[in-house]
Amino acid sequence: MSELEFEIEDINPVEILGVNNTKLNFIKKFFPKLKIISRGSVIKAFGNEKELTLFDEKLKQIIDHYNQFNHITESNIERILESDAEREIAAPVISDDVLLHGQNGLLIKAKTANQRLLVESSELNDLVFAIGPAGSGKTYTAVALAVRALKQKEVKRIVLTRPA
Repeated sequence: MSELEFEIEDINPVEILGVNNTKLNFIKKFFPKLKIISRGSVIKAFGNEKELTLFDEKLKQIIDHYNQFNHITESNIERILESDAEREIAAPVISDDVLLHGQNGLLIKAKTANQRLLVESSELNDLVFAIGPAGSGKTYTAVALAVRALKQKEVKRIVLTRPA
C-alpha cells in the first residue's frame, strides 16, 4: 500500500473540500479503493500506485479549475472526475441559452420560457417592452443582454475637447 500527500496551497481548503468536507466526501465516492483523509490543508490518500496517480491528477485538475474560475461546484467536480481528456474540463459548459459568463464562472442565462422569449425578441427588435410581476427576471435578463451587447461591440472612446 502506497501513500500520497497533497497540500492545498494559496487556497482556502474549504473552497476545495467543502463545508464539513462535503466536496471531499463527493470525491471519495469516485475513488472507493482509496482511503482519503484530510487534515487542514493536507489531503492524504492510501492505496495502490495506479489509483493514487489518477487521484493526484484529478485533484490537480480540480485545483486548476478553481484557480481559473475562483469557484467550483460538485457538478464541476463530477465533470472533471468523469472526463478522460484535460481539454474537456478546461472549457466551461456552453449552451445556446448562455448570455454571458459572470463572476466566478457563473453562467448567466435565460432560465424561464418568458426570459428566453425576451432574449429572442431583443435579437429581432431594437426596442422591447417587458411587463410582468416583480421577481420574474425582467431586469436581470435586460441587464445581462446589455452587458452582452457591450462585450460584443467594440466600444469606441470619444474625447471631447474645448476650443482654445
